[in-house]
Amino acid sequence: MNNDIEKDFNLGGSVDRALSGDYELKAGEVFREAWQHTLKNFLSFSPSIVILIALQLAIFYAALKLQLGNPGIIIDAFINPEAFDPSIFNAIMVANFSYEVISAPIYAGISLMAMSHAAGLATKPRHIGKGLQHTVPVILATLFSLLLQGIAGMIFPLLSLYLSLAFSNAILLICEKKIPPMQSLLLSLRAVNKKIFVLSGIYLFISMMFVISAMSYGIGLIIVLPFFFHVKGIIYRNMFGIKLKIVATDHPQNKDDNDDDPQVFNA
Repeated sequence: MNNDIEKDFNLGGSVDRALSGDYELKAGEVFREAWQHTLKNFLSFSPSIVILIALQLAIFYAALKLQLGNPGIIIDAFINPEAFDPSIFNAIMVANFSYEVISAPIYAGISLMAMSHAAGLATKPRHIGKGLQHTVPVILATLFSLLLQGIAGMIFPLLSLYLSLAFSNAILLICEKKIPPMQSLLLSLRAVNKKIFVLSGIYLFISMMFVISAMSYGIGLIIVLPFFFHVKGIIYRNMFGIKLKIVATDHPQNKDDNDDDPQVFNA
């Protein structure tokens, strides 16, 4: 007979609170907590980051090779600007678009792992595959988001940056709340607008961290990337909340432990 007791609860904010702006978001506290999660989960989380980067680089290279034949001509163009062909710029844009869309489910898996850390749960590298079950909606949301950002960028560059920030919670809304792609983009936009100045400051600081990392030959990305994902997870928790399930079981975990063992899982 199974005597397990299950109870769902919500950690952090909620959709209603996010839309009304009734949630707390302080940059200093977000950074402090994100740093703690980054250090605590560094060894278990870093392999997933490496997998994502390797996948994105492979897709980027393949897309360039399909278009240019020899991606090395990009380096030649930088060495000799007079020989620069506009088609090279177009090829880079298409390659960038391709890797973001194709790798979106893996990106979603890493975002879910960081969100779990923000909820106090441990993860393993194999959890990177959790985003694959949401492949179609995640790719659709990413595709539509990039198209809107591209169109906005042609009108006014800062508008593209705004949309990038506004849609930043869409992937987790799809995976954690099971919200359809287009609705998740709109919901994220409406919630972000309630705290636009705080969120802009947070992501501006992270952007500066990426620039500094690039100046150090990318070495700093080892820390900045997991920190970035943890910041996203904490923001999502505070805004929309994370649904968790407590399972209290009377099954002993080992011979010396016969007490009830409460466990917490992502619901």
